[in-house]
Amino acid sequence: MAEHSSKLEGPDFEKGFETEKLTDGEMLLGHAFGEQVLVARRGDELFAIGATCTHYGGPLAKGLMVDCTVRCPWHHARFDLRTGEAIAAPALNDVACYKVEKRGERFFVTGKIDRKLARKPKSSPASVVIVGAGAAGGAAAEMLRREGYDGPVTLIGADEFLPYDRPNLSKDYLAGSAPEE
Repeated sequence: MAEHSSKLEGPDFEKGFETEKLTDGEMLLGHAFGEQVLVARRGDELFAIGATCTHYGGPLAKGLMVDCTVRCPWHHARFDLRTGEAIAAPALNDVACYKVEKRGERFFVTGKIDRKLARKPKSSPASVVIVGAGAAGGAAAEMLRREGYDGPVTLIGADEFLPYDRPNLSKDYLAGSAPEE
């Protein structure tokens, strides 16, 4: 489903871009460090994150910006513009987050921000049981791990298999492009 292109689109944010050309609430697709980057403006703040949804590679520049989040146009995964964190399913992985510096009338994307700081909850239960072993249960277990929970996690459900991503199954079938198996 992902549209992959080796050609980088939009302005080179390493060389800078005029701040006033990006209005409040607007997003702009460009590139930096050999990767597609999405820059968004909210008031006087500028944010830069990876431009491709980590679920199926949807173009975040064509998504919807609400407050400090962007929603993928394909399956509505949401990402925090401040951190790149995936904050709503079906995406489980974050997008890259970049530093933005203002210099005079221009802004520059100057490098990636390392957000992989270890988190450890102040207190947590000895174990966790999640009722429902589908995509939502899998996402809940993933979030527990991301937030630093290191105890046992048990998923209970009627599914025979581990959680898997179902949108592809139904959409491909309805489009007539599902492989016969």
